[in-house]
Order: sequence, then structure tokens, then C-alpha cells
Amino acid sequence: MLTTKPEVVDRSRDMDERSWWDLWNTSHRSKDDNDPVSSELFARAAAAVNRVTRKRDCRVLEVGCGTGTLSRMLEYSSYHGLDLSPAAIEIARQKSGRRSPLAPANSPTYEAADFHDWPLPAHPFDLVVCVDAIYLFRDQALAMGKIAQCVRPDGQVVITAINRFVYDRIQRTPSVRLESGPAAHWLTRGELHALVRQAGLVIEHSSTAMPRGNLGILRWVNSRRLNEAFGPRMAAIFRRLKELMGLGQYSIVIARKKG
Repeated sequence: MLTTKPEVVDRSRDMDERSWWDLWNTSHRSKDDNDPVSSELFARAAAAVNRVTRKRDCRVLEVGCGTGTLSRMLEYSSYHGLDLSPAAIEIARQKSGRRSPLAPANSPTYEAADFHDWPLPAHPFDLVVCVDAIYLFRDQALAMGKIAQCVRPDGQVVITAINRFVYDRIQRTPSVRLESGPAAHWLTRGELHALVRQAGLVIEHSSTAMPRGNLGILRWVNSRRLNEAFGPRMAAIFRRLKELMGLGQYSIVIARKKG
């Protein structure tokens, strides 16, 4: 008698947004070192933030903080993290004692909230961070506008987002499953820059990080033979050039609110 395996039903496709992120965070973000790509992204984002925060006492707001991985790598005088997922916030609170040794004695705080509806703070922050989340907001212009309103005059914003040009040129395989979540709209780098400027922010730095991709022109640009042909020093230089040329998987934008 022929037997067949029961069909695996992906329940996540029928979930509302909050439930989807609860499932994602408890399944894939309970550990800080979940995978090499996300670990490198958080390290690069933390480096960008800490270049700003170490210059002065800095009150930091992170929008879309997830399970708090980035917060445990930052320097700050105070930190508040927001995320739609209550499950993510619970994990962040449980791990709140594992923060950076450079962070102050006061503990970070976390809050489960939909940023679309979150009331503006009575006292603006010195720095607002949003890592790999802006494309998920239902109303991206509203979210970016609120981010700008949450930062004080002459304060700064650090945004990272998937670079769609590269993301579309990464070959999917059983071992490379790129989960996007309930994305509202994928932003090009130009669209991201326009959102930032429309919110009244001035872009001070824009580049990409983490060159990847193995389809189309990126199959040649990222080939191991080419990148390792002239030794480690030239490989590092070539990697940096690709990031500056916009060939990294993630865009990183640092902007300032006009004083």
C-alpha cells in the first residue's frame, strides 16, 4: 500500500501581523547569534550607532527592537525599545541584564506597541534607531515622520533596510531561506532616501553593508576567484568599494534633524 507524507501546512500565512512576529521571534530570534548574516548586520548597525553615542550622553529609542539583540551591543545613557511583538519584548526583558559592558548601570526598557499608534514622547530622544524594519510598516511615510518627531533638533537617526537590488539577486536554496515577513513595500535605496528627506531629515551618510548575491552581474562581482585573486588586503578594499557602490545586502543611512 502506497503511503504519502501528510502535507505540511504553513500556519504563518493565515496569521495577523502581531501573531506572525510572535512566531518569528520565538522561533528564530530567541538567540542573539542566530545566523551569520543577522549577526553581521547587528554588529555593523551597532558600530554605526556607537560612533554617534560614544561622543556624548545619548538617550536612544529603537523602533522595531525585536528581542533586543542590538540593545545589548550599544553604548547609551538610556535606552527604550519598541516592538509590535509582545513575545519579542518578553525575550528582550528576560535578557536585559546581558547588555554591553560599556552601557550604563541603568537597565534598558522595552515596550510592546504598534509604532503607528504610539504616542510621541514628552521628551525627544538624542538618537532614534530602526534596523531592518522600515519596509514592514503599513504606512512608511507616517512611520518615518514619527521617527523624525521622536528625535530632538540636531539629533540623529540611524536606519538600515534591505537593499532590494542585492536581495533579488541572492539565489534561494534549501539552505538559504530568506524570510521577509509581512512586508508592506520593499524600498529601493532611492525611495528610502526620499522617505528620510520628506520627514525633514538631512542625510549625512549613506552606504551599504555586506556584499552578497550570486545571480546576474553579482555572480561575477562576488565570485571567490575574483575577490581572492590579489590577497586579503585587496579583498578587503574590494569589499569596501562594493559597499560604497551600493552592492551590499543592507543600506545604512545616518541622518540628522535640522536644529
